[in-house]
Amino acid sequence: MSFVEKHGLWSAEQKEAAIRMRRMAEEQELHTIRLSFPDQHGILRGKALVASEALSSIESGCSITTTLLAKDTSHRTVFPVFTAGGGFGMNEMQGGGDVMMVADPTTFKVLPWAPKTGWVLCDLYFSDGRPVPFASRGLYKSVLGQLKDRGYDFKAGLEVECHIFKVENARLAPWDAGSPGQPGEPPEVSLLSQGYQYLTEQRYDQMEPALELIRQNIVALGLPLRSIEVEYGPSQCEFVFQPPRGSLQIPPGVVSQIPPPARQDKGLLV
Repeated sequence: MSFVEKHGLWSAEQKEAAIRMRRMAEEQELHTIRLSFPDQHGILRGKALVASEALSSIESGCSITTTLLAKDTSHRTVFPVFTAGGGFGMNEMQGGGDVMMVADPTTFKVLPWAPKTGWVLCDLYFSDGRPVPFASRGLYKSVLGQLKDRGYDFKAGLEVECHIFKVENARLAPWDAGSPGQPGEPPEVSLLSQGYQYLTEQRYDQMEPALELIRQNIVALGLPLRSIEVEYGPSQCEFVFQPPRGSLQIPPGVVSQIPPPARQDKGLLV
């Protein structure tokens, strides 16, 4: 019996999606599949497995170190993981042990910018099947489940506002690595447009090559893009997405186990 089956971690929709995921991986002859989870800061972390191993792991789970949940945004481990309770007050987090990444097949995508590469979001569980209580996706599921119990749902749109720069010097020399401190030296960059001219056509034309590259990949991922806008600041832009509902098919028993919440590409840096 697989880890997923033993602990009842998938809904019927996820089981059907797993079949589609396997079929798509075979039809497109994928070489690798990336298993990712969002940490508490929204940074995606995980492993890239060869496709055959990834497909074998989607029901058995893939181990990942607990220290990835103990880092700040500069990637330093800031909790004392090698002390009693690992800095979390939990034996499961002590000593840099492992938790299990379990793929959510409904999130599977083939990455348009990476040849023969798939990608899937994962949920984190302890070895006994309990959800990791401070994993971001688990907390979100918990809140959605509580809303559903009260007859509500969550609907929200995403607005990604960012600055896009051209990388002039990536600062990848060994002495730029930042050791013994972190992080390393930031890259040297230049603007794609001057500011401050909000929603002006001229500025859109200046930034269009970069914006079009991003638009193509967003659409290829099947994300519900609504608009692309040039924002107020220099080299600043905004991508607005259609608001979807937040409901998820949550397997029975999962919510009750979760306590309530107490790229750089082609010389561009987003």
